[in-house]
Amino acid sequence: MIKKILFLGILVIAIGVLVYLGRGRTTEIAPGVAVTIEAADHILGDRSASVKIVEYAEAECPYCKKLHPILLRVINENAGKVALVYRHFPLTIHPKSFTEAVALECVAEEKGDEGFFLYLEKLYEATPSNNNIDLAILPRLAKEMGIQEGKFSECLASDRYRQRILDDVETGIGLNVDSVPHLIVIAPNGKEFVFSKSPSYAALNAVIETTLSEK
Repeated sequence: MIKKILFLGILVIAIGVLVYLGRGRTTEIAPGVAVTIEAADHILGDRSASVKIVEYAEAECPYCKKLHPILLRVINENAGKVALVYRHFPLTIHPKSFTEAVALECVAEEKGDEGFFLYLEKLYEATPSNNNIDLAILPRLAKEMGIQEGKFSECLASDRYRQRILDDVETGIGLNVDSVPHLIVIAPNGKEFVFSKSPSYAALNAVIETTLSEK
């Protein structure tokens, strides 16, 4: 009986370790043309960086919010070598995230990619996540960046960025994205490493170091 209890205890611990190690695990994909960086993509960092991190995300995802400082740290520590490519993937369980995606595009219209990522940080700071943001604050956040409220509100109410966002979603579906955050790290030789779940800094940094050494 004691041996059986010990065995079950060890088995539970082993399963726990496997689950823990599985969090943020990456999958390597052979070189190919799975991901193409487009001129319209929003990029943080040097557009000519040899390594690109393509992130499919949305502003109401708590895991995206938690991951964002890790991504910023990796970009800052590898300035000029690694860049972040952000693509919209608003989930249907978070309907407000689509409006936030439109808001991000409206800011980019006025302030470019720099403004886009600054506004994304503001959204992460403002939202409790899980569709609990008060959308009434969106114009105020834009105003803090020097964007005229009336102009921003007109853009937000328009339909001109709907297809832009849906295009990101479509490319994501084509790349087997079904949840967020979803990361695809592209090495200089085209090899891709995929995180289908939010990675830790250590896990992401290890892959970045590997990609930087790829020829």
